[in-house]
Amino acid sequence: MSNGKEIAMRSYGIFLMMCLLGIAIMGKIFTIQFVQGQTWKGIAEEHLFEVREITPSRGQILATDGSLLATSVPIFDIYWDSRSDAFDGEAFKQQLDSMAHNFSVVIGDRSKAEYKSLFLKARNEGNRYKKIAAGINYSQKKAIENGPFLRLGRYKSGFVFERQQERLKPFGRLAARTIGIAREEKSVGLENFYNDILAGKSGKRLEQRIPGGYYKPVSDKYIVEPEEGYDLVTSIDIHLQDVATTALEEQLIEHGASWGTVVMMEVETGFIKAIANLQLDTISGKYEEMLNHAIGTRIEPGSTFKLPSMIAAIDEGLANPTDTVDTYKGNYSFYGSPMQDSNVDDGGNGLIDVHSAFSLSSNIGTAKTIHKAFGRNPQRFLDKLREMGLSESTGIDLLGEVAPQFAETVGQGGWSKVSPTQISIGYEVLQTPLQTLTFYNAVANKGKMVRPRIVTEFRRNGEVEKRFKPDVIREQICSEKTLSIAQEMLEAVVDSGTAKDVFSDCRYDVAGKTGTSRVTIGKTYAANRYRASFCGYFPADNPRYSCIVVINEPRSGIYYASLIAAPVFRILADKIYATEFDLHLKEPETPIVQAILPTGKDGSRHDLTFVYEKLGIPCNSTSSNDYVNIKTGADTVLIEDRNIPRGKIPNVIGMGLQDAIYLLESTGLRVSVSGYGTVKRQSLPAGSPAFRGQSINIELS
Repeated sequence: MSNGKEIAMRSYGIFLMMCLLGIAIMGKIFTIQFVQGQTWKGIAEEHLFEVREITPSRGQILATDGSLLATSVPIFDIYWDSRSDAFDGEAFKQQLDSMAHNFSVVIGDRSKAEYKSLFLKARNEGNRYKKIAAGINYSQKKAIENGPFLRLGRYKSGFVFERQQERLKPFGRLAARTIGIAREEKSVGLENFYNDILAGKSGKRLEQRIPGGYYKPVSDKYIVEPEEGYDLVTSIDIHLQDVATTALEEQLIEHGASWGTVVMMEVETGFIKAIANLQLDTISGKYEEMLNHAIGTRIEPGSTFKLPSMIAAIDEGLANPTDTVDTYKGNYSFYGSPMQDSNVDDGGNGLIDVHSAFSLSSNIGTAKTIHKAFGRNPQRFLDKLREMGLSESTGIDLLGEVAPQFAETVGQGGWSKVSPTQISIGYEVLQTPLQTLTFYNAVANKGKMVRPRIVTEFRRNGEVEKRFKPDVIREQICSEKTLSIAQEMLEAVVDSGTAKDVFSDCRYDVAGKTGTSRVTIGKTYAANRYRASFCGYFPADNPRYSCIVVINEPRSGIYYASLIAAPVFRILADKIYATEFDLHLKEPETPIVQAILPTGKDGSRHDLTFVYEKLGIPCNSTSSNDYVNIKTGADTVLIEDRNIPRGKIPNVIGMGLQDAIYLLESTGLRVSVSGYGTVKRQSLPAGSPAFRGQSINIELS
């Protein structure tokens, strides 16, 4: 009995404690709700709303003609607040079917039934920020926004569009590595170097935090308006870029090379017009822009370095182009280290002058010239190379340029007695292709070295905010006399030296230097592995453009630069010559012949002989071609051949309009005409390469 009474007392105690706990909880709830309500509400609101940073529109990157190289395209994610305060439930029920149908047609990733089920589920679950679609474009956004139910507006429908940005390169891989990649980690190219300029300034907007860790804008207004980034205008010519990339890729494929690069720049300004870097992707088997070799790959330049070597000796007064040098039969040793010329199997060059040693790219001739000039004082040679800027980076407006490398003082690093002779022919020295081109460009630019640059302007809303001028690195790399000699030697390489076959039929003059060097694997030179390069400028008498082509490790068995690298230079130069009319030589004036007989226009042989026969005018024809030239003498007319080569611009000067248009349009050209009578001038020179769709103007008088 006593045990039951004890148990009852304990039960009453527990019950009493539970009642007191309940009263305490109710009291606390009352206190929070009515006494501390405003305080907690403020704390909740403080955490519910937040001023968040808004990323502005990123600036565009443009080619020199305004073509888009990189641009940010707006894309949108769609979210739905099915519990929006002003939500129109009745309209939702009535327009659900048509809204689901519109979503399925415009976006196309789900069926009408799937969208309808998605909306009903989100509504029943009371989702505050349900993601409905992602990555739709602007036109899709407008079609959805103005469609059923959503046209009621943001607050009645509950739908919110969040803008994102997608970075696109409209021209794909053209200059892709130079343009770069816009990303938070490991961005490269112009996107990296000019990131702060392109990015603009972030704005601020009040947003509401909702379940799930999402935020939605409280309104469309900003606390601080985001400031969009500047647009970058580059010096890249998209047509030359296309030609450079295509020509380089064709050579790489034909010769099975590992990688190649092409850079073309304006001589006077240093502005880069085209830059292509292609490397074999061993996975896909295709050539892609994987690394900017032009600025980031340091190589032994080989024979292209013979130019600064010769300039150093001549400018110091220690060598003269007329000095003779014995290259023997293409074999020679310096301090027991053998050296060969490329034509050793043909008996070498024998006794030649320094000028010929350069144009024929004689290793022995160059090395002996430098040994004679600086053998007793090699430090003077190293100092001269540094004075000409060869130990410095170019400072181009891209990150990732590696500095050149060669001994600054005698005895440094792996220095030996043969180091000066090795450096003279481009070994024991490392340069990027762009650094080599910058020196050659200085020779073309009357000795003035300018910094290579890609970006020419900053723009915002179409207005120029900043324009860049050429940046001079060195006013003069050598004396004018030495410069003149160097230019003559470079022209001789093309006229009668190692590159003569590539440019023999050019309508413009070229100056340049071939370079073929062995490739190292680790610290030793690999057998039968070479690198070919050609660096030069044109027109030689009034340089406008400079260019370097490097092709690494061709595996076709052909590795000489004149056969691999120089042809790419030629293709680019031909393209420029065909489109820049002020580079052309003036057409010779048509001689005026005193004649008694009426003159005729050049044109169709059939039509001309028919007319002369009907008029009783004696004519003498030596041609069986369809189109001919007419020479009117005192008592007879001579009809001569008029050669029209395939794939070349025909010569229509002296023709009538009908024949001229027929000939030019048959070649695939687009013709515009000014004046009346006989063709006296054509904008594209006869004999230059013809490109289908190319425009030509003919002037009549």
